[in-house]
Amino acid sequence: MTGAAIIRKKTRMTGEERRGQIVRVATELFARNGFKGTTTREIALKAGVSEAVIFKHFSKKQALYNAIIDSRCGDSGGQSRLIGRIKGKKGKEVFETIAAYLISEHQKDPSFLRLLTYSALEKHELSEIFIRTKGLELIEFLDASIRGLIKAGVFKKIDPAIAARAFIGMILHYSISQELYGLKRYFKRPNEAVVESFVEIFFEGMMRR
Repeated sequence: MTGAAIIRKKTRMTGEERRGQIVRVATELFARNGFKGTTTREIALKAGVSEAVIFKHFSKKQALYNAIIDSRCGDSGGQSRLIGRIKGKKGKEVFETIAAYLISEHQKDPSFLRLLTYSALEKHELSEIFIRTKGLELIEFLDASIRGLIKAGVFKKIDPAIAARAFIGMILHYSISQELYGLKRYFKRPNEAVVESFVEIFFEGMMRR
């Protein structure tokens, strides 16, 4: 075997590595150009593979969209990383963990925020898949936490599903305005201070008097 052949053999990607590469490239292009502005051919070209290789790994487009969501939100088993972090926590710690995690993740890489925005505006199915598989799971977890605090007499009686959406809405609006609208050029605060303020505002409004 020649030296060049040995090098090619050593650098050849495994199937799992190739699949991950396709997911990363697709995420990047969708987030940059939208879904209507990105073709399978462009994904293949950027990933250095043929379209046939993409279809080999993702026979249906929905499989690729699911893989993109799992790559950004799931652990190695496909379960939500955020839900894994808040299970077993109680009270303010649940809300602090959610806020800190989302703000930090969006700050490190806002591409998934852009991708979801494109998907919603273009009425693309990825945002619907995300809501069904990850979004509702988080809302339902928060709903249950708020119900527990209402039952314990800590929170006033209020629709827990609406309260859950109000809290998530504060965090998402902050991330979107900072990372997508560019407000971070003018508004700079430590993440810890932002999290503390949002949780305090929410709890102050929800506390039973």
